Amino acid sequence: MEWVNLTSTALRDAARAGLPAVLPLGSIEAHSDHLPLGNDTFKVYRTCQKASELEPAVVLPPLFYTYVKSMETKCGAITLDGRLLVDLVEKIADEAGRNGFGKVLLASGHGGNNAWLNFLRNDVMDRGKSYLLYTYYVPLIANPDDKRLMKTAFDGHGGEVETSLALHLFPELCHMERHEVAAQPAIPDDYAGGAAGPYDWISAWPKALSGDPTPATAEKGKVFFESCVKALTHVIKAVKEDKTQAAFKLQYDTERLHD
Repeated sequence: MEWVNLTSTALRDAARAGLPAVLPLGSIEAHSDHLPLGNDTFKVYRTCQKASELEPAVVLPPLFYTYVKSMETKCGAITLDGRLLVDLVEKIADEAGRNGFGKVLLASGHGGNNAWLNFLRNDVMDRGKSYLLYTYYVPLIANPDDKRLMKTAFDGHGGEVETSLALHLFPELCHMERHEVAAQPAIPDDYAGGAAGPYDWISAWPKALSGDPTPATAEKGKVFFESCVKALTHVIKAVKEDKTQAAFKLQYDTERLHD
């Protein structure tokens, strides 16, 4: 069920029933020139919607505006500053908690969100939240067995799997006649002896593409999508049933004061 479609009473009942609130997090960025700028948000939102039908949860409106600084070289990217983004998402989670939800799941469909989500999840530990915060990255391949469908040995951003998902979920927004191929990085893997730099990704994949979308099909995308939904359904169920985090939160809140 979706937060904005419920009445006030229905939302309160959902919170009292112990359903978690799920916030889908995507991005606005290029995936070469054959997929729409909202690709990551569209796919994670659809995954959350479908999973919440199978394992009841309340899905918040998706957040398109996230962290895509490396993609600003391509027209269309909209990125927030990291500090602003962390504060914004924490506030949204706080509002879910204020409305009675004891568990909030941040479900991301954009790999560039992982770093700040990991930070946020741990940074709220000492702030006495009324809710428990969980994060989950919805992978492109949720079931390793689905790799049997792939024809490409290397796959990534805008490649075979992601394009197949898009062709299944929103084919009207895809432009396969514009697709390119980027099977090798444009810079050496070990250019800095193992050190990481801020321009690593976009310098390696300057076309905003890592992979070959040529073999993508909607039929494959349906399989990939159903696996993602199944995986997220399992996560939602596990979050509902989890008692470990609540116990450790109580212990942490008590022991950190050293009374």
